[in-house]
Amino acid sequence: MAAANKAQLVSLFEFARQRIVQSMELRQCPHAGFYNPVDDACTFCHQGMECVWMNHNDQLVSLEEKSISELRQQLLMAVDFIDSNLSPYHLSRRQCQCENCQWLQQVQSVLAATE
Repeated sequence: MAAANKAQLVSLFEFARQRIVQSMELRQCPHAGFYNPVDDACTFCHQGMECVWMNHNDQLVSLEEKSISELRQQLLMAVDFIDSNLSPYHLSRRQCQCENCQWLQQVQSVLAATE
């Protein structure tokens, strides 16, 4: 059962990756979006958390090797990011059928099932 729960959690990362990468401005980034904790440009960059999240969860990272609690924590960060970028028109998310709101509902359901 744990393997099935982990597979459900991992499947949710693709949408979050797409949304986070779409929001990032990488033209001026000296590291092309790869977070460098010792570089002041990264430390004070307005996209710091997005870069950190992507570097922990991009396609090059084996999410299957992370624990369920790590996956849940990283998904919650993605939920916060996507939720904070929704427009005020999403006040009634239970009725909204946009991709973002559908993904948020799906994450809530999977997180509840993996507790």
